[in-house]
Amino acid sequence: MSESPRHAQGPLLLAGMLWGTSFVAGKVGVEGTDPYLFTALRSAVAALSLVPMLFLADFDRSLLRSKAVWGISFLNATGLLLQNVGLTYTTASNTVLLVDINVVIVAVLAALLLRERLDRRTVAGLVLGMAGVGLIATKGDPATLGGGSGLGDLLAFSAGVVWAFYIVLTTKELRKGHRLVPFTSAVIMLTAVLSVPVGLLMAEDRSVGTGGLALAVYLGLFCTTVAFMLYNWGLRALGATQTSIILLVEMVFGLGFSFLLLGERPDPMSALGGALILLAIAAISVRGPCSRQRGAA
Repeated sequence: MSESPRHAQGPLLLAGMLWGTSFVAGKVGVEGTDPYLFTALRSAVAALSLVPMLFLADFDRSLLRSKAVWGISFLNATGLLLQNVGLTYTTASNTVLLVDINVVIVAVLAALLLRERLDRRTVAGLVLGMAGVGLIATKGDPATLGGGSGLGDLLAFSAGVVWAFYIVLTTKELRKGHRLVPFTSAVIMLTAVLSVPVGLLMAEDRSVGTGGLALAVYLGLFCTTVAFMLYNWGLRALGATQTSIILLVEMVFGLGFSFLLLGERPDPMSALGGALILLAIAAISVRGPCSRQRGAA
């Protein structure tokens, strides 16, 4: 049964709020725990919370064998790893901006793959957004790309690109009529199947403190299981582009919490780059309700 677009906005806003907290929680988590191990812990907690789904009579186990679901799960696992490793090099606020640039990338991909509308505002938004990404990542000097925060910024941006593909492909699959809870559960469980072994193998330090474990549990339960259920609900009703625009509340909360809890203040070049990204997002957002479809994160 198809959800009312109006009723889908509330779940999306709540998902955006939860994901807004994930940047600060992730930044604090990877400061005390190896980022690969932290990703494995988060994914494992989320998957374990959904294991009971496997024993329900109406769970569609064919989803666990679907190549499309495996592909979507691979993208999700890759995005999580890139974001968490990136957070060890750069700030939570930069990560928020560079991940959420995917609203522009999704609009382009949705036009190409889902036949959603691509207009001049979208093209202008793409140009502005990429300029903003460049300023944040290089601080105006391309030589900074070799390491330090430049590397973290590139990893965060790469996570945003990966999730843009995730969003569009998830939209495409949900259009086929998959039931929301089994589909989302399958993606979360397969994400863990992919990310946990990689996280354990790549981790240089497997020690984890109580704080890191608590943050992994919070991120796994609330920012993964709960948020992805809410997100896919909205995604199925509204589609890729509109969903990503509504989810920009994630940026507001992410930047707000980064400032209030971590005291992060952007340098001048990052501030200018962030302003260009916000202009890019505004260019996409003012297109109105004529475009239908958009995805998750």
